[in-house]
Amino acid sequence: MIAVCYANKKKKPMRQKDSLFRADDEKAFVTLVRDQLAKGSAKIRGISDSEYVSMVRKRWASYGTDAVYAMKLLFDPLVQPEYCDDNHDEFYCLLVARIDQNGELVDAPPGYKPPDYPGVHLSHIVAGSPSGGHGPKPSEAAVYLIAYLDVLGFESLLKRVGLVELHRLYEKLLKTALVPNSEAYPWSKARSLVRGEVVPALMWLPIETAYFSDSILMWVPYHPGHVGEFLTRTAKVFCEALDIGLPMRGAIAFGEAILDKESNTFLGAPLVEAARLEKEQNWIGVTIGASFKSNQYKIPVPPEVVFMYTPPVKANEEKLSSCLIRKFFKLFNRAQKTPNEESLLSGLVLDWPRIWRASKEGSALKWLNTLCSAELPHSIRKRYQATTLFYNHSERHQDWFVSKEATKIDA
Repeated sequence: MIAVCYANKKKKPMRQKDSLFRADDEKAFVTLVRDQLAKGSAKIRGISDSEYVSMVRKRWASYGTDAVYAMKLLFDPLVQPEYCDDNHDEFYCLLVARIDQNGELVDAPPGYKPPDYPGVHLSHIVAGSPSGGHGPKPSEAAVYLIAYLDVLGFESLLKRVGLVELHRLYEKLLKTALVPNSEAYPWSKARSLVRGEVVPALMWLPIETAYFSDSILMWVPYHPGHVGEFLTRTAKVFCEALDIGLPMRGAIAFGEAILDKESNTFLGAPLVEAARLEKEQNWIGVTIGASFKSNQYKIPVPPEVVFMYTPPVKANEEKLSSCLIRKFFKLFNRAQKTPNEESLLSGLVLDWPRIWRASKEGSALKWLNTLCSAELPHSIRKRYQATTLFYNHSERHQDWFVSKEATKIDA
């Protein structure tokens, strides 16, 4: 695991249950040292965990960053030899600077001299935002990518496990699924071209989030360069939720909206589209709405995060049970010009099984079989069966978009 510290940012006090760390320890430092301790670093060096933490803390503080080389990495070669160039037992500090697509240092003033002191190594990475890091004012209408996810069976789950356990699961959902893929962690791995060569990069994409009872909303201002990462992070939230036993169903839409968390204002056609499409599906999965077929924007969708697939939808009798809601949407659609019921689907669904296979040990089918208990109504069990079919389909056809001559480039 790589820990990253950004310079010129105010340290946020952390509430640590582990007595090894102090309240003012930087999050990057804590993550780094916990990973090293888990690999037996203290034992290998013949000292206690507490002594190890104190030693690394002193070294961490001694390696300074500046506005250009603002990212700091610190490795223990005894347990992380893959990150260290030299074969010795001294800690390996790496300062990383951002460069642009021309290979020039970002934020370097005229006459800038890089850090030059013993024990520190320098590196570079392309880092930035496709949109230049600028976003719309939340109180004003703008074009967004929106993901709406809903926990399935929330009411029955409440009856089955009780309020205390459900609260524990929901807190875990927010902590392990939503927060790591939200604005709290804005940097993502990416790829970029520097002087004609594909190199690893970092993308700045702070995805905004909100949650209401059993529903989660994610959004980001539209830019062609945001699409792939937004779909990937949505899939990660979905997979983490399933992994803790909270299966979700969702929809992704595109369009103009006002999304202002400060005033709790959420308005716009893509919200209506996503909510409608989520309710129409009869499986555990995420479908991309018809708004993605925009002739005006021609949204580029990376094939490695989607499938051309028609999701199962609810039977007509189930739809009719919510006729009052449907009448409301009908009136709303006339004013908002949202897609009608027959045109909600785009023909694309999120390939969440690919993300699961890349990030989890074992198949998601184990969880699906466990959650699909014999006590569930037949109509609910059908959702799990449909999801199992899709998971197997994804696994069989994971290279559907790759030609025989293609070569995969990893981030």
